[in-house]
Amino acid sequence: MACHVLRGEFSKDVHEGYRAIFIDRDKNPKWEPSRLELIRDDDVDRYFSKVDDEDWEDLKLPPRSNLSRYAIAKL
Repeated sequence: MACHVLRGEFSKDVHEGYRAIFIDRDKNPKWEPSRLELIRDDDVDRYFSKVDDEDWEDLKLPPRSNLSRYAIAKL
């Protein structure tokens, strides 16, 4: 999800949010689409899909054995 956002593949809303808060400081972002009801289910599916780029490699984190048992996901 974060990769799609940073790559700007589906929308420029992250950049628009930064603009509204940090650049113009008007705190009035112009989201596209402007309402939640305008977002289609297939857009949500694409947003949570893997990046479709042969040069893209998923981040591989090393296992951490020094975490407490409460920090380990219960999946």
